[in-house]
Amino acid sequence: MLVLCVLAENEATRFNAIGKAIPDISPKVLTDTLKNLERDNLVTRKIYAEIPPRVEYSLTELGKSLMPVIGSLISWSLENFEKVTNDRH
Repeated sequence: MLVLCVLAENEATRFNAIGKAIPDISPKVLTDTLKNLERDNLVTRKIYAEIPPRVEYSLTELGKSLMPVIGSLISWSLENFEKVTNDRH
C-alpha cells in the first residue's frame, strides 16, 4: 500500500524516489513489490532510451481506481487507531 500511495502522489516516479519516500524498504523488497504490482496491472513501468537508462513507475487506471479504497482504509485506521491499540491485551 505504501508504494501505491507514493505513486499516487506523483504522475511518474523513479525507483530511487520511491525508496527515499519509504526509507525502511530494502531495494530487493521494493523491486519485488514493483514487479508484483506491475504483474497485477496496478503499476506500469516506462523505460526511456537514455544513457544511463531512466525508468519511471506510475499507477495504471486500475491502480488509480484502487486509491479511494486505500484512502478510506487509511481514514478508518487513523480514526480508530487509539481504540484498536487500547483494546489490545
